[in-house]
Amino acid sequence: MRDSRTPPIDLFADTIMRTLKNFTLPTSRLRRRGALTIATTIAASIVLAGCTAPAEPTTGHDHATTIEHVHAIVPDPSGDGYLLGAHDGIYTATLDGEIGDRVQNTDFDAMGLTAIGDTLIASGHPGRTTAPELGSPNLGIIRSDDSARSWSPVSLTGEKDFHALAAGPDESLYGLASDSIELLRSDDTGQTWSPAGEVVAVNLAIDAAGQLFAATPDGLQVSADEGATFTTVNDAPLLYLLAASPDSKRLVGVGNGGQIWVRPASGAEWVPAGTTHGSAQAITITNGGDILVFDQSGLTALPR
Repeated sequence: MRDSRTPPIDLFADTIMRTLKNFTLPTSRLRRRGALTIATTIAASIVLAGCTAPAEPTTGHDHATTIEHVHAIVPDPSGDGYLLGAHDGIYTATLDGEIGDRVQNTDFDAMGLTAIGDTLIASGHPGRTTAPELGSPNLGIIRSDDSARSWSPVSLTGEKDFHALAAGPDESLYGLASDSIELLRSDDTGQTWSPAGEVVAVNLAIDAAGQLFAATPDGLQVSADEGATFTTVNDAPLLYLLAASPDSKRLVGVGNGGQIWVRPASGAEWVPAGTTHGSAQAITITNGGDILVFDQSGLTALPR
C-alpha cells in the first residue's frame, strides 16, 4: 500500500516516457472519441500508483447529469456561476453546482478551458457543427470574449490540441499539447508561443507568487523560473487533478483514494478537504475556498 503523499515508483515514469516517445495516432482517432492521450496516460498512472482505500465520498453518490466528460471548470466571466468545458461543448452551472444548458454553438471538445480576466481560452477538437475556421483536426488556441457564446481562432489552428492550459496573475499563459512534453508559454493571450521547458504533467496551475505547479507521476512539482526547471514539492500529496482559484491564492487538487487537497495560501501545507465519488474529472476552487468538483456522481459544490 502507498501513502497518498508518496510519489509513484520509477516504473510509472519510465512507462510514460516510453509512451511519449512512441506516441502517434491517426488523425481520425484524434478528432473526437476518447483516444489514448498523454494526459490520460499520466493521470491513469497517478491513480494506479497508490492503493489507498476510498473513504465515503463527500460529494455524494448521484447527481442528475447528461454530460459525458468534463475537462475543466472556470468562473463564468459574465457573472455568477461557472462554465464547464466538456467533451461535447461548454455548459453553464450555478454556484451551488446545478448544471444548466450547453452554450449554443459549442459542440466542440473543449479542452484546457481557462479564464484570463473576462477572456476565455480553450483548445480541443471540433464537433459536427463547429465553424470550420476554428480548425481541424485540432482547434489550436481559440478565444471568446462573450462568456463562450462566440469563438474565434487565435493560433496554431488545426495543429495543436492543448490538454493543459494555465494562466497566471500576470496573464501569462502556459500550455502542454497532447503530442509533446514541451511546455509552451504565451504573453499575449495565446497569440504567440515560445518554448519554456519540458515537463511530463497532466495539469498545471500558477499561484499568486507566479510559481508554476505541475501534477506529474513523480509528485507535485514547481517551477520558479517560468517553466525552465522543475523541482519536487516536498510533503505535497500526489495529485492527478490540479487547479488554482481566480486570484491564484489557493490551490486545489485530487489525489489517491479520491482525496481532495487544498493549499489555502502560499507556502501553507496541503490539507484534506473531502473525498470524491470515484475518479474526479475536473475541480476548481473559489477565492473564498468553496470547491466545485465533477466526479462519478456528477457535479458537487463543497462549501468551505
